Amino acid sequence: MINKSISVFLPTFNEQENIKNCITSIKKYLNKNFMDYEILIISDGSNDDTEKIVNEIIARDSHVKLFARNKKLGYGAALRSGFAHSTKELIFYTDSDNQFNIESMDLLLPLIKTYDLISGFRIKREDPLMRIFIGNVYNLIIRMLFNIQIRDIDCSFKLFKKKVFKDITLKSNTGLIDAEVLIKAKKKGFKIGQIGVPHYPRLKGTTTYEIGNRNKIFAFVRPQVIFGVLAEIKNLWSDLR
Repeated sequence: MINKSISVFLPTFNEQENIKNCITSIKKYLNKNFMDYEILIISDGSNDDTEKIVNEIIARDSHVKLFARNKKLGYGAALRSGFAHSTKELIFYTDSDNQFNIESMDLLLPLIKTYDLISGFRIKREDPLMRIFIGNVYNLIIRMLFNIQIRDIDCSFKLFKKKVFKDITLKSNTGLIDAEVLIKAKKKGFKIGQIGVPHYPRLKGTTTYEIGNRNKIFAFVRPQVIFGVLAEIKNLWSDLR
């Protein structure tokens, strides 16, 4: 049993097909490894049965909490809400689409003794090739612009000490949030570690990041996603440099 408490939060949008299994697997893992924990579901304007399913779980389990927005404000806004509502010594987040296995946290936990922040990187990314290509270009741009040597900046499998968020203020509403956290943590002198984690195909539900069928090689990232991130880089330039 690890003698630390942990907040695990899941940014979520219309994941009715995935959310129950995701919460169940996380709860099973946390029961084995932590004396004290909470699971926070950050619903970013979901309009399917995601929140109904979560509320049914909450009725039986006080460890699970729901923070729901009436409208979609963006991935960055969901993560900022998750960080703000997390109350435990450690904070971890991942997506609720079951593309990661919570058991992979076994790889991160030993490193938190040495580092303040552990950033996972996908050993073999299981997404359409065009999505992977665009992600690689984005990572290269962020590394060049902000001199941060992180292999997989937007990998949604990260573990933090809570003290990190006492010293940094986050502003991003888009997917730039992953980069913003890492850049600002580095500027404040926090130690960042990295480790590879397995990644799995999305088997159920859809993602708002892509146009078309995700099973195709050429599943393009939606233009508004790209333009939104570029606009935030411009707006936050002086804050991040």
